[in-house]
Amino acid sequence: MTTLLIIDCQRDFHPGGSLAIPNADSDALRISKLIKTHGGSIDRIIATLDSHHPLHIAHPGFWRHSITNDGPSPFTMISSGDIENGTWIPRGDVKSGGGRYPYPILEGYENADLHRAFDVGAYCIEYARRLEMGGRFRLCIWPEHCLIGSSGHGIVDVVFDAMNAWCRDTGGIIEYVYKGMNPWTEMYSALCAEVPVGIDTGFNRDLLESLKDGTDRLVVCGQALSHCVNYTVRDIVDNWPKDERSKIVILKDCASSVPGFEGAGEIFLTDMENAGVRVGTSDALFRAE
Repeated sequence: MTTLLIIDCQRDFHPGGSLAIPNADSDALRISKLIKTHGGSIDRIIATLDSHHPLHIAHPGFWRHSITNDGPSPFTMISSGDIENGTWIPRGDVKSGGGRYPYPILEGYENADLHRAFDVGAYCIEYARRLEMGGRFRLCIWPEHCLIGSSGHGIVDVVFDAMNAWCRDTGGIIEYVYKGMNPWTEMYSALCAEVPVGIDTGFNRDLLESLKDGTDRLVVCGQALSHCVNYTVRDIVDNWPKDERSKIVILKDCASSVPGFEGAGEIFLTDMENAGVRVGTSDALFRAE
């Protein structure tokens, strides 16, 4: 069984979107061609959707500078020290969204109820500290992107049309995976948040097992190579049998890095090849069949 995992192939990551990747349109054309040309050889299509609220811990509107009272510019890095010393201040009026404050990561809040006052500043210091301890990220502020229900949240047209044609031609149903809806943590990987703060952000073992179940080939593409493709695949590989990692194929001509983060994409591909994952191109994927 061949499963095609399309990661965050959304308008906001394509030219004209709020977090555009210059080469993403070309990637999308190749993804579309792959589905249209070889749809009969693709048994499942799973599409992840980055899904955010305007007020999110990695969006500018969540923060204010202590002197100017302005929000941070996109791509500003905020350290735990910056929050601790008061350079960057989180909004104190951010609501919980159904009362689900992210208590579990704060010492002393493990058994908190909804009536306890939530210290947003203390939470943000601890959140940023745990990001830094993880060794993969500091808190990076992104332009507002993939806002739930917006045009930018939707899958780019050329891929969306190919996916729907695949459904009509094969009888298949697209399986959608939403990630990033919790405003208190970042979720580059489709399987787990960088700092899990509750059940909805913990490791998605059901998705992992679904990807493994009966799969002879897991083909991965989408955006961005440097971030969400990178960390989704790393989480899959870390939990995949070592002797079966060659079943995973990354289509390097169907994914591109966020500008300025090209090095992260290159390191990722090298790491995956060293781990036994196959890195190839869309035109060669079904060549032998």
